[in-house]
Amino acid sequence: METLLCAIGFVLVLEGFLPFIAPDFWKRAVRESTRIPSEKIRIIGFGSVVLGLVVVWSTMLVF
Repeated sequence: METLLCAIGFVLVLEGFLPFIAPDFWKRAVRESTRIPSEKIRIIGFGSVVLGLVVVWSTMLVF
């Protein structure tokens, strides 16, 4: 459970960097993302989930 909370905290830190460093760019990117079809966003999200699972699984094998 401690590892999961640490991972969630790390994700929040990473997610917060762009709005903190470049808020105008972040707002523009969010605005532009509304033009992307939902199906493409779904595919990107699925790819991110798969990639994340591969990274987590591979690090569990190494360590």
